Amino acid sequence: MTKKHLLLVCCLWLGCLSLAALAQDQLFPTSLSHFRFNFLQPGARAAAMGGAFIAQGNDATGSETNPAGLLFIPKPILFAEYRYFEYTANRAYSSNATDVLYQDFTSSTHSPVFLSYVHPWKEWAFAVYRQELANFTVDFANDDFYVPDTLGTDHFTWFVNRTGINLDFKLVNYGFSIARRLHETFAVGASVRLAQMSFEAHENANLDPERDRPPQFPDLLVYTEAADQIGHYLQMNDDDWKVSFVIGAQYKPNDIISIGGVYRYGETHKLDAVFYDNLVLPGVPSLRTEYPGFEINVPDRAGAAVSITPNANLTFLFDFVRVFYSDLNDQFLTVLAPEIRDYFGWEDGNEYRVGAEYLIPVGRSSSIALRAGYYPAPDPSIHYLGGVENDPNPVIQRYYLAFPITYPEVGWDHHVTFGAGFVFGGKFQLDVAGDLGRDKDYFALSGMYYF
Repeated sequence: MTKKHLLLVCCLWLGCLSLAALAQDQLFPTSLSHFRFNFLQPGARAAAMGGAFIAQGNDATGSETNPAGLLFIPKPILFAEYRYFEYTANRAYSSNATDVLYQDFTSSTHSPVFLSYVHPWKEWAFAVYRQELANFTVDFANDDFYVPDTLGTDHFTWFVNRTGINLDFKLVNYGFSIARRLHETFAVGASVRLAQMSFEAHENANLDPERDRPPQFPDLLVYTEAADQIGHYLQMNDDDWKVSFVIGAQYKPNDIISIGGVYRYGETHKLDAVFYDNLVLPGVPSLRTEYPGFEINVPDRAGAAVSITPNANLTFLFDFVRVFYSDLNDQFLTVLAPEIRDYFGWEDGNEYRVGAEYLIPVGRSSSIALRAGYYPAPDPSIHYLGGVENDPNPVIQRYYLAFPITYPEVGWDHHVTFGAGFVFGGKFQLDVAGDLGRDKDYFALSGMYYF
């Protein structure tokens, strides 16, 4: 071991003794900084218009978009949608003497995301459906590396263990919808959902798919009991069922303007999780912590919208949605030591969605629709909020300089959407859509059959 490395080890060891108390409440697995609720707006038609559809909701996807819109469907519909989703994360994976190195990691999923049947009857409408509200997977691996010194103290500030991360997360709703027309211009609706959350997560220390050697220098804050063993920052493989709901209203005073509002209640799931298995810290007998009921709150979402149809062929749509990501903070932040909780969290976000549809009649009962839209998506991740440089504890101030690297702020992701729809003989409708952004892209194909 060189003198430089000896000095580094001594400095890290002294820091570990000061930070040992934090381990009583645990540090936080970096794998959960990858965790996302990638809420999928159902329907290729809505997706092509930036997801702006609350003021319409007048197809089979209205059960989730706005149940009141089901009242404006003239006859029974059978609907199905298939979607391909791709997620890209730019994350730190290594470093050199002066810089942390970043790389794009991409993962993808594809599946049938929506299946529904809607049956209007007099002043009522009923629907049953299955929806994948979220379907997210990520595979990530980083090398073992030092975070270069940024304080000018002439030695490294942090060591990141080699880790391998895999997350598979799915949230599926099985719902029943009912809508009622209270006036020829006003309708209300609600959906009751039985929601299944499935979460499989593994974050393994000292894991590298290309090498079987342990890292050259162990992380002295948290390390495995033996160099050839694998420690687990997080292990989770569980599912849970809960009930949630959607309520909506729609007002259509004339053929030009439609106004809608919706509230989607997010249920709280409890899943079994194990943190820090086979990992130790100086002065602490065991870091292993079991959470038999680790809570994950699905964020509530509230939206209001207006659509304008100046003529029979053209429609403009405008949606505003408030996403309460902070609902997730209650359980997640209790895992952190009190000294550092204020530096992490989810933040609520606003979505502004705009879209347009232009209809081209083809014959008496067929048509082609051209669609486009745009929306900026708020940060969906738990991330470092800043301010640690002002912490009165100099040890925390120094050794948590890695926070912006391991829990980065994702920021806004701007999305452009596009698509088309085809109606054949007034009976069958086929819609396609694409959504392109910095962090996530998806392509959707949906079909509706009118009885």
